[in-house]
Amino acid sequence: MALFLLTALVISLFASLPGQACALAANIAYSRIELTIPVNVSTNTAELNYDTPKNQTQLTGLIQEFFSAPSNLTALITGTVPLTASYEIYGELYIPKNWNSSRILEFAVHGSMLDHNYWLIGGAGSMFNYVESAVTAGNAIFVFDRLGNGKSSKPDGIKEVQAAVHIAIIENLLTYLRTTTIQGFSFKNSRIAGVGHSYGSVLLANLLATRPDAFDGVILTGFTANTGGSPVAGASVGWAFASQSNHTAFGRSFFAINSYMTTQTSLNLQQTFFFFPNFPQSTLDFLTEHRGVITVGELLSNPQALPTNVASDYVGPVLVVTGDHDFAECGGENCYQAVPGFSNAMESVRPLFPNASDFQTFLAPDSGHCFHAHFSAPQSFKAIHDFISISFW
Repeated sequence: MALFLLTALVISLFASLPGQACALAANIAYSRIELTIPVNVSTNTAELNYDTPKNQTQLTGLIQEFFSAPSNLTALITGTVPLTASYEIYGELYIPKNWNSSRILEFAVHGSMLDHNYWLIGGAGSMFNYVESAVTAGNAIFVFDRLGNGKSSKPDGIKEVQAAVHIAIIENLLTYLRTTTIQGFSFKNSRIAGVGHSYGSVLLANLLATRPDAFDGVILTGFTANTGGSPVAGASVGWAFASQSNHTAFGRSFFAINSYMTTQTSLNLQQTFFFFPNFPQSTLDFLTEHRGVITVGELLSNPQALPTNVASDYVGPVLVVTGDHDFAECGGENCYQAVPGFSNAMESVRPLFPNASDFQTFLAPDSGHCFHAHFSAPQSFKAIHDFISISFW
């Protein structure tokens, strides 16, 4: 994926709700703080020679061409164009009791067709709730809705909601967290772990290629550098205009434009993100209810859906966690199987981080792309937090 020049931006706190005292089933108390953060973005985006789809038939044709082999849609990128814009990003900050600023802050970036609720599957007390596993491990964690999703701004889905803008926003959210005291909490001296899922992992990997000091370590989940299964998995999503797919969730005025898409039904979500029968119906229902969007701009500005630049100057630890039956990353096959040039799909990521201080992989057992939603989630969460507790110090 082509990287665009990113400019350092100014970010400030717009409003925050008072911290809410909460407690886990294990009686571990924590604070929850809601934030709405204005960001001022100045970056270069892909100039796309493509108009907004007029109807679902035209959109389906675009998706069909995108996932065909070979596809000539890269020709639609005619150059770059500068973008200066302001947005509001919604986030939630969870901080365990007795946490101190020298400890870990996890910075979580969700994938496509999801929102910040991906890190909170099942709500309080759920075994699938990644946020609570982080707090139980003694870490603070920040989750947010990427631009275009959830409670964050919904600008033009072709010209603005693109990879370069996401990366610029991530970079400056980090600046905000490192420099701002939030209701008495400071992260100035914290070690920050980037935790991505799927497209979120792609964004983090690309950021580290140009800003190797952005994170003290990174966990890339739902991620490989193997493209073999992408066309089949992508075509199974059931791409539909968000406003037409779910009028209750997406029928608001900012989705009226036809540049926002989502998966059409829970059947499509299961096909792409789940591995039957290793999940409860409740987690599929939860992610269907809290599904997010992907824009035409994200799709067309990121044709390979993979980082093309090696993070050669990054020297922190890297953990890759992917479901062992990830339909998107392993083509529906067992991810232990060899892929061209590598002993397994996970190892395909290693060349992207040649100077990592520690590179490890973990295959989430009996899991699909959204391994957080599968019965083995606690085992995967433990692997992540064990890695953080050992490799980040």
